[in-house]
Amino acid sequence: MSWKNLFTGKTPPGIDLKYINEQLQDCPDIKQKKVYLDNKQEAFFFYIAGLTDADLLQRDFINPVVAMGLNQLSSETSIHNLPCNEVTLLYDSKAVLDDLMRGNTVFVCTALPFAVSCSISSIEKRSIDEPETEKNIRGPHEGFVEPMDTNLAILRRKIKNNRLKFKTLTLGVQTNQKVAIAYIEGVANIEIVNSLFEKISKIEIDGLSAIGYVEQLITSHPYSLFPQYLATERPDKAMAALLEGRMVILQEGTPVVLIAPVSFVSFFQALDDYSTSWIHGSFLRIVRITAVSLAVILPSLYIAITSFHYYVVPLNLLIPLAESRAKVPFPPIIEVLILEAIVEMIREAAVRLPTYIGTAISVFASLVIGQAAVEAGIVSNLLIIIVGASAVASYVIPSFDMAMAIRILRFFFTLASSIFGIIGIVICFGLTLVHLVSMESIGQPYFLPVAPLSINGFKDTILRLPIKAMGKRPSITKTKNMSRGNNNGRK
Repeated sequence: MSWKNLFTGKTPPGIDLKYINEQLQDCPDIKQKKVYLDNKQEAFFFYIAGLTDADLLQRDFINPVVAMGLNQLSSETSIHNLPCNEVTLLYDSKAVLDDLMRGNTVFVCTALPFAVSCSISSIEKRSIDEPETEKNIRGPHEGFVEPMDTNLAILRRKIKNNRLKFKTLTLGVQTNQKVAIAYIEGVANIEIVNSLFEKISKIEIDGLSAIGYVEQLITSHPYSLFPQYLATERPDKAMAALLEGRMVILQEGTPVVLIAPVSFVSFFQALDDYSTSWIHGSFLRIVRITAVSLAVILPSLYIAITSFHYYVVPLNLLIPLAESRAKVPFPPIIEVLILEAIVEMIREAAVRLPTYIGTAISVFASLVIGQAAVEAGIVSNLLIIIVGASAVASYVIPSFDMAMAIRILRFFFTLASSIFGIIGIVICFGLTLVHLVSMESIGQPYFLPVAPLSINGFKDTILRLPIKAMGKRPSITKTKNMSRGNNNGRK
């Protein structure tokens, strides 16, 4: 049925049915159902197909409204007694369209001075499965999903406390997407919460296809390699952050949430560190820190030694190294860049291809191409081991964003070592350290607990001390309730 000439009678004040008719042109997914009140008065139900449960619509909205008749519908009290959820009265055309676009069903009658909106949504969503990129051994095996209401419910189920609050706002000039900031009242610093809310509320953009848009638009250091917000799909990780006094940013349409404020060491922590013995957790932390050092240093160290400082290599190792290098026609920097470029292409191919094909491609490429490159004299045997070890080391980092930063940082170290040798590595390390010390995450020092120095913060950095020893919340949150378990006098 055409949208034109649907409406007859007098237009209620504030609601222009002709305007609604024009705005809904070429929207075949928006359906309208015409009914008659008291067998004579035309009225219409508007809803979006695919976002509305048709059975509930007929049972809980259409049938009760038709049965009530025009006299009862004129009473706001009677309307609020309808069995459907979230009954709202709308008094202008724009409000009708906005509510319709949110997935609600809107009832319009020409004899009434208002429209009636009701939430009868039915949105297809995937099951709550464990995130593919954040595996956990001893923790919960569930992850966030795309609908925000489901994600809010997951957090509410984990934190059964009315102090869990959500500050919500709508972003996207065209998309009108909801964004929420979750925090625990009395634990999180309300000044930091308001500062974050103000930053997000200033975002002006057509739409947000991923939460990375929010992250990039509110970051304090947009030109830094290092992430200033911790992204995760794990509800248990978000819950742990909330209990520490941090905030969690959720966006409608994505399963990824952002945690803030965070420090550099936050990106090397995982939930398994806390679900096992503190000795085991500390061991895993040491493994990750060692892996980061190897991922950054190994290729640049190889270049520095083979190009400038070969005299530091023991004689027993220098001879086979020289024999291996004698077959390679390229200088070490070209040799490293060729192999690193191949590794990055293999990594990207494995991510973009289907799982079973990506696994086969990565195994085939790493074995066959690596061996063929050595036999062809393009790279040396030792470099295959070094690049392979640095690539594996970068996979150890729990955060994808930090792992990406480390991979890019490795190229800077590589280029510096090819020009200045060991001195280039030292210079790059110093500049990186200075950059980290100068950074902030929502106004909080990024390199805590090292700079500024916080003795309490060292209990949960490279080593993870027993749970009983970590009685204070992280100082980066600036919480006024530093003691874990303190309920501010509540009983």
